[in-house]
Amino acid sequence: MNVYFTVDTESSMGGAWIHPGRRPLKADRHVFCRIGGEDFGIGRISQIMSRCGFHATYFVETLATRVNGDDDTRSIFDFLLERGEDVQLHLHPTYHFYAEALAANKANRRYDPPQPNDFLGALPEGRQMELLEQGAMLFRRFSGRSPKAFRAGCFAAGLATLRCLRTLEIPLDTSFNPCYCSCSFPGETLAPNQVQQIEGVWELPPTVARSPLREGFGGFKPADPVSLSVTELRLMLETGVAQGQQHFVIVFHSFSMVKPKDETYGAMRPNRIVIRRLENLMQYLASRSDLYRVSTFGDAAGLMAFQETAAAPIAQLGLLAAGLRKSIQGLNRYYWV
Repeated sequence: MNVYFTVDTESSMGGAWIHPGRRPLKADRHVFCRIGGEDFGIGRISQIMSRCGFHATYFVETLATRVNGDDDTRSIFDFLLERGEDVQLHLHPTYHFYAEALAANKANRRYDPPQPNDFLGALPEGRQMELLEQGAMLFRRFSGRSPKAFRAGCFAAGLATLRCLRTLEIPLDTSFNPCYCSCSFPGETLAPNQVQQIEGVWELPPTVARSPLREGFGGFKPADPVSLSVTELRLMLETGVAQGQQHFVIVFHSFSMVKPKDETYGAMRPNRIVIRRLENLMQYLASRSDLYRVSTFGDAAGLMAFQETAAAPIAQLGLLAAGLRKSIQGLNRYYWV
């Protein structure tokens, strides 16, 4: 089974829409997540995975460049590309609209961004195309090549998004997430965990499981070391292997291994529980190389060896493991723990 570890690598508004004195967060806080000169963001993720000989796919958000500047975004691309990591495209439209709002305020013009302002798939198809073209242009500026895979911010994509990707010759998408059914392909009847070709683009969705607890969206939990314990992630992986699943997509974020004191990330602490989960998960995958091939979306785009499946396994999480994990995470939410 091919296992893809994907990292949404992005800024944060940090409350800038509400607080006039704030701006979206720079890379050192929300991407590199530096604490006392030590990196707990993408650098630590790359370090942990490289110990096992693995690479992740980093979906790098590019529209924040309009607010944070070229140098900030370039620092992310340079860091990842120098380490041989797979870099693909990620977009949060809110940064584009925030940049427009700043320009309007400067010119004393009224400006009303669309609501919600961060759901790409909710925009008219023509506007989606404009933003995707802009994001892809910035991607080429910093990487020297075109992206081959895409994930929408907030997983907020739709069929029109896929048509735009096909026009831009981006063959892979990983935006469908039933945990976010209100904004991720709303109104469509896509099956969870199923690889399929839609509008000429291959959809490789993040892998989800069903929880026995009242949690998550629609009863689903994503394969994410922040949301699930290693015991639960192993159950999902083993269920997939046993039932013939070919592609397993894990989600993570550049800021997943820190606990911020507030939304500005001005003060943060290492999230030791999540760090240990990531370390243990990588060690497990490395120990079972007979079952799992840790790959990237860049490799997948090069091979394009996909087959549509009639059904895909959905693991049922155990009650005891879910309850224990929920208790640990409840305590871990406290900043000083």
